Amino acid sequence: MGLPAFKERRFSRRRLTGLLPGRLIMGQTRKDLVCKPVDVSEHGLGILSADQIANGTLVVLVLKNREVMLQIAWGQQDFGKRDLFRYGLVCKEQQENLETIFENAGCFKQ
Repeated sequence: MGLPAFKERRFSRRRLTGLLPGRLIMGQTRKDLVCKPVDVSEHGLGILSADQIANGTLVVLVLKNREVMLQIAWGQQDFGKRDLFRYGLVCKEQQENLETIFENAGCFKQ
């Protein structure tokens, strides 16, 4: 059974993925963020990472021809693995559509 609605942090429809259309890097240091993408919505991305990252941290999705600015909206220890953290990232620019970006790159499971 899923999480109760009051515990859910995103209310928009999500699509499962295990792939990224580019690299995720930390905004300040430009260092690669080692993570596994979990799900995508129009303006959000869920990831798992062993790194502890503060809320509000800037993260950049580096695509072939441009960059998409994201921000860590929330984080918590993953309920399945004690050594991983689950994060919710949101687009800084509302005109960006992560679903379209992931779809065009073939990142969704069929």
